Amino acid sequence: MRSLFFLKVLLVFSLTNAQVNENMLLERFNMNAFNPAFTGVDGRGISFTNRNTNSGVAGAPKLNYFYYNGNHKNNLAFGFSVIDNKVFVDQRTMYTLDASYKIQVSGEQTLYLGVKGGVHTKFTDVDAIQRLPGTGDNPAIPEITRETYPVVGFGFLYKIKTIYFSASVPNFLNPKNYTDDISFIGSQKPATYLLAGAKFPIDAFDSTLNPYISQKIIPGIGNTVHFGGTIDYKGVIEFGGGYKSTRYFNLVALLRTKIGLTLGYGYDFRGESNDVEVQKTGTELFLKYNF
Repeated sequence: MRSLFFLKVLLVFSLTNAQVNENMLLERFNMNAFNPAFTGVDGRGISFTNRNTNSGVAGAPKLNYFYYNGNHKNNLAFGFSVIDNKVFVDQRTMYTLDASYKIQVSGEQTLYLGVKGGVHTKFTDVDAIQRLPGTGDNPAIPEITRETYPVVGFGFLYKIKTIYFSASVPNFLNPKNYTDDISFIGSQKPATYLLAGAKFPIDAFDSTLNPYISQKIIPGIGNTVHFGGTIDYKGVIEFGGGYKSTRYFNLVALLRTKIGLTLGYGYDFRGESNDVEVQKTGTELFLKYNF
């Protein structure tokens, strides 16, 4: 049963990992992963995110994300990010340099234009796959287990007072043009990421209500929509939750300290499942430090 689960997860991951198909709960605070226009918007800092799904199941999907952002100088900011996805024997890592250019449209309107460039690596540890004795080579397992292909992406962020909207394509290059084994990488059409949100003051509690909606458009596979919102109390404690069209609910909480360190935690869950070996829950840890 568990081996079938691993194979199913690996197949779904391979089919749906169109360019960058991250499943972050705290995505509103990690938009650099999808959109280079966010580089430097919150100032200079570093951040690390660890995401685990199907908690308690060995070999289940794991994600690690690190980024560094610089300040805007002469309206230009630079950053660096690393995204690492691993599920069962399959691992994909993307290394990119990001740049964002700030355009002050008016006193209350700001436009950020971003570009992203780097490399995406894929490695499948076929030696870790348990095979039945005497079965010989499996033609479904590729001979090439490691590939590297380029990444070029772009995006924009538009802010009007306390309302913002962004759109991006993290990589518009199709990996099949840069590999010797198309069956290993496959044809991955560019995915589009959309995000919109706002901040509404709650004067009675010196807080803000922060609703947002995001959408991932993956050609040939489907779209994922995430509705959510948080309440930010005095810029110190922020908590809330959301719902994804994958039928997962989530709860998130953040704590901001006076020294510039932000701690975040997310938890998602789904309804009851007949498969008792697959736990429909996941966790996410978020650390950020602003210089």
